Amino acid sequence: MSTIEFRQIQLNLNAPVGPLNDVRRMRIMDAVGEGFNPQPVPITNALALVNPMTREAIFLNENQIQYTCDGMPAQFSPARVEDMLGAIRDTLLLDDRFPMILQVIAHMDANGSAFERTVEAFTPIPPNTLRGYFPGLRGLGLRITFEELPYICDLRIEPLFSDPAYFFIQFNAGSQQTAQSIDAIVDDVADWLNRLQGDLNDVIQEILGA
Repeated sequence: MSTIEFRQIQLNLNAPVGPLNDVRRMRIMDAVGEGFNPQPVPITNALALVNPMTREAIFLNENQIQYTCDGMPAQFSPARVEDMLGAIRDTLLLDDRFPMILQVIAHMDANGSAFERTVEAFTPIPPNTLRGYFPGLRGLGLRITFEELPYICDLRIEPLFSDPAYFFIQFNAGSQQTAQSIDAIVDDVADWLNRLQGDLNDVIQEILGA
């Protein structure tokens, strides 16, 4: 059985950051620690910090704090992320209550052609009939939306068009109506990641007919 491999994990906090003057920028850079380098951004009143060694990035604007890690696979360290986001929160004197959005990008080995497997799995219409309707058909995508309070979730499965030996998986979970502490948010992110490689991975395999 194939297992989801994370390629990018992004956590967005809706936060009243406010203006980012030079003093606040320097304090934020001190708070996140060594290894993060400022990067130019085509947006006024924004700050982008990148750590090329750990493949992490932090982005802030007046209304948002964003943490991203990527890799093959992407490595998410709950303790490290909680420490960094907590340090930014304390530096900016923010209340420890944030709505959040999680986005996970992942790949999964198709054990064959992802194009063919999606055509066979995602519709009851026979593949030959479907190809008659859509000459040149390459593959299908599936989008599942569900609610698991306080989160509204969105799971997408489709062929990875750059390499059809893999499926492209995207998972989003947002708690836009509920503000939570950073430690609770990071705990929930870790739980979602475990589930994506656990029971949700099993569900995806069942959908694909594995």
